[in-house]
Amino acid sequence: MNKIISVIVLVLVLAAPATYAQQITIEPVLRAGYDVNDNATLSIQTIDEADISGILLDASVRFGYQSPKTKLTATARLLERDYGDEEFDATEEFFGFRYDYSGQSSRFQLRGNYASQPVRTAELTDTDFEVDDPSEIPDDNSGLITLRDQRQRVDIIPAYTYDISDAATVGFDVRYTDVRYERQIAGLNDYKNMRTNLNFSRSWSPRNTALFGLTHRTYQADGSDSVSGYGVNGGIERLLSEKTTLRLIVGLDNTPIAGSSDRVEPVGEITLIRRLQTIRLLAQYRRVVTGGGSGTLSARDIININFTRELTERVSAGIGVRAYSTQTRQEEFVSPDDRDYVQLRAQVVWNLSRTFSLEANYRYTVLDRVNIGESGNSNNITFWMNWRPSGYNSAR
Repeated sequence: MNKIISVIVLVLVLAAPATYAQQITIEPVLRAGYDVNDNATLSIQTIDEADISGILLDASVRFGYQSPKTKLTATARLLERDYGDEEFDATEEFFGFRYDYSGQSSRFQLRGNYASQPVRTAELTDTDFEVDDPSEIPDDNSGLITLRDQRQRVDIIPAYTYDISDAATVGFDVRYTDVRYERQIAGLNDYKNMRTNLNFSRSWSPRNTALFGLTHRTYQADGSDSVSGYGVNGGIERLLSEKTTLRLIVGLDNTPIAGSSDRVEPVGEITLIRRLQTIRLLAQYRRVVTGGGSGTLSARDIININFTRELTERVSAGIGVRAYSTQTRQEEFVSPDDRDYVQLRAQVVWNLSRTFSLEANYRYTVLDRVNIGESGNSNNITFWMNWRPSGYNSAR
């Protein structure tokens, strides 16, 4: 697959018009790291804890093209894990793209992502400090990281917005996900999930915007009937200051499931984003109805917190939290979706020069399996040496 990704990137580069060569950017990033984990599969039994350590090699290339009305970015990435143990050694492949077109009163966006990873890393909700859009944080991981399998995931997200007036905007987007597992193992099911959103927003002052939305969902896991439902939501987005935004949304989701009583679930979010010259903060609580590899829908309460700060011109630090609690929607169904998960992450980055940096990460993760009344935890430390020829200051 990595050869296919390389060919795609090459085609994109060659397809760009020569007259716009000055608007094309190609940015490689190389990283070498060392990873240590005292319980790689979050086993609930001490005797089964997998204590692993090994070398990580991470290479990516980002292609960018920009014109007055369009912007295209595509990133190919390859991550090699070598722990000296074929049970944990892995090659992870990623490819993502984003296309934006801006007209006089309308905008179109198309995003896509492909990922091929072992279940051990793919089914975790890993804390990520580089979050531009909180809606992109995954909310459908199954938590079954003890299974030895490979997972392929494809996400396609087209979106269109139109300005009805200076104060009102209507939008439409589709979020389509297709997940497949290399082997059919009990507890994990291939699935497709599509959510369609129709949104309307209207500003009644320079600081306040009202938000309204209608949603439709279709979820289908292999071996199960397709499940469809709909929802409605509304809220407000308030600009607290030039650098701080608060978003509050409440709604209802009605997705009937065969064999269960018809139950309407409350959903919504409250999100605070603050971006200063040296500080970035994301604090969010979300409640969603989501489907994953377990084969059924679940209600999930999610907390996402990211805080990063530049301590000096060369040193920055961050702390982050990913936490969620899920409950299966299907009555009398024993599901791995009934679980509680928390990951705490701390990070320090030291820019040695314009192109080289050192990075240290610590993650403490707890997975509480509610259906069996047991939990496992792990300590994970990763050190990185990073090289970005375009320079780190230019990437901020």
